[in-house]
Amino acid sequence: MAAGDLTDLKPVYLIYGLEELLLERAVRRLRDRLAAVADLDFNLETFDGSSTTADEVVNAANTMPFMSDRRLVIVRDVDKLDAAALETLAAYARDPAPYTCLVLVAAKIARNSKLYRAVAKTGVTYEYVAPKRFEYAGEVVRMLSERGKRASGGVAQAVVDLVGRDLRRLDTEAEKLASYVGDAVVVTAEDVAEVVAAGGAASVFELTDAVGERDTLKALRILHRLVQAGESPLGIHAMLVRHVRALVGARALSARGMSPDAMAPEIGMAPWLARNASRQAARYEPMELAHALVGLADAEEQMKTSSADAGLVLERWIIATAGAVRP
Repeated sequence: MAAGDLTDLKPVYLIYGLEELLLERAVRRLRDRLAAVADLDFNLETFDGSSTTADEVVNAANTMPFMSDRRLVIVRDVDKLDAAALETLAAYARDPAPYTCLVLVAAKIARNSKLYRAVAKTGVTYEYVAPKRFEYAGEVVRMLSERGKRASGGVAQAVVDLVGRDLRRLDTEAEKLASYVGDAVVVTAEDVAEVVAAGGAASVFELTDAVGERDTLKALRILHRLVQAGESPLGIHAMLVRHVRALVGARALSARGMSPDAMAPEIGMAPWLARNASRQAARYEPMELAHALVGLADAEEQMKTSSADAGLVLERWIIATAGAVRP
């Protein structure tokens, strides 16, 4: 978006729905639009409705941008604010600052509420609903396309059949597939059969979190369960690489004083995941994370070029990484 497109941006957005992934994407799109016309390094503030006050939000929204035309204020879990706080936000929405884009995110909001009606008059309200049953394969195609990969409708439907109609898990499997095929552009049915295991996605998250928390025994137990359930060791490896890279980025950005919510787009994570990554990264020294990535590269080579048991290779990496004594 060029600077001349500032008029396309509304001063207030209220987006809501139960599909968290869709809300995150909407926030990311708005953030990208603002980034084209504003320096968000100095003009971005994020809040959580469970830990902030309406006055803090309004003060941030009324603050003039710093050497920029616009500023962005994001408030997640708005529906966790009490009635008085929602009234305060509604009053602001009736006469919002023209130089701020205030994005309010909620799981549920009543259409007859004062906040909804106020935003509808001065900005945009939009509900993000789950796709229809026949639309999930198309969502998988789009998820892969966002990662530079292509898949036929049949291949995408195979992913849905294995994983189920859960956008968060489908997005996880799309990430695993994109990592697995590497430089290849097309994802095949064979790739899906190798990488995607029914019911495995959530457990892979449990594994990466256990490694991040340096809970070696828990990580080993989850790894054994995944392998026994038929989860691809290379698929597990791809998710470990992604998570460790995120920890490296979180560690570096935290050292520069960046908040987890601000670093989320930089490390390619949703804000709630970035908060977890930031906390987990603090458990590792930078050199430990660098060694972890080197170890994963060695593990991949062993799994692809030798007869070594892939599960055992990952097991050794977990012990060397999460179980290492911090210097």
